[in-house]
Amino acid sequence: MTHIAVVASRRTFIASLGAMVDAHSRLGEPFAANPALGDYAQMQTSLAIVPAAGEEVVLAGGRTMKADASLKTVGRPRLIYLPSFQFADPDEVAAITSSYADLHGWLDVQHSGGALIGACGASVCHLAAAGLLDGQAAAVHPRLVTSFRTLFPAVKIDTLNSVVQSRQLVMCGPDLANARLVTMMLSNVFGVESVRNLAMREPTSEAATDPTVDPLLAEARMWIRDRFARSLRISDMAAALGVSHQTLLRRFRMAGEGSPRTFVQKIRMDAAASMLRETQRPVSEIAQLVGFTDIASFRLIFTRHMKQSPSRYRKAARTDGESRQPT
Repeated sequence: MTHIAVVASRRTFIASLGAMVDAHSRLGEPFAANPALGDYAQMQTSLAIVPAAGEEVVLAGGRTMKADASLKTVGRPRLIYLPSFQFADPDEVAAITSSYADLHGWLDVQHSGGALIGACGASVCHLAAAGLLDGQAAAVHPRLVTSFRTLFPAVKIDTLNSVVQSRQLVMCGPDLANARLVTMMLSNVFGVESVRNLAMREPTSEAATDPTVDPLLAEARMWIRDRFARSLRISDMAAALGVSHQTLLRRFRMAGEGSPRTFVQKIRMDAAASMLRETQRPVSEIAQLVGFTDIASFRLIFTRHMKQSPSRYRKAARTDGESRQPT
């Protein structure tokens, strides 16, 4: 099952396409760092690169790459991402978008089925051409504002925000906001904690550069994320970080995060919830994979964290997913 479809128009910018591909790959790092969890791909979370038209992906500059699927074969992805593409003249956008009638019809069907759709730069025009932005606010590339108003008068252009979310649609106008767009989309589908983990692993992230972030706490969180499925001792973490046990406890309390043990449980529960949603693995196996030897303890802690039992959580997640599919 394809969960993410990256649908590339002709002359797509490779950096914009790669923003989603690389972010999706990095989401799997906690699983790779914890061998017991197995391959991230086994969670049935896959990404396919799909040409918006034709049989291969044509990048800006003329290079081509093989597609993973087509609009007809990609199925019903949960998340659809339209990377930015190159346009030399803003006035040519009308001619460009009119050549993607099949894409626009496909987007309409997927949107009706509950898919989250995001677009960057010129690709926002595809959302408008599909009729998905009528009466909605939209972030538009600065060079396209004038043409956009003429082509799509029913769309409300937001000139103040570089990224706009409207129901199941997320878009960014300037290409510089691409990373933020991808983060918002992944957060919607995979959860805030998964994306927070992604941000922690990104060297240029706010966690690495914001002076208000406690560097010891950031390092401790990363240490836990890389080992959460193992048997952990706070004393081992303190030794690895070069601080005392009490110093570590105090820094977690000062940040309002309770204790390192509380944070470990939160990471484990988020990983368990992800596997309950995305895999067929039994609850007992998931409990073991995230570090529990006692299934009763796992059920108790999961219920306390998620406000429902693992079985009920899985059933609710799948019922919600089925309700979003087209009939």
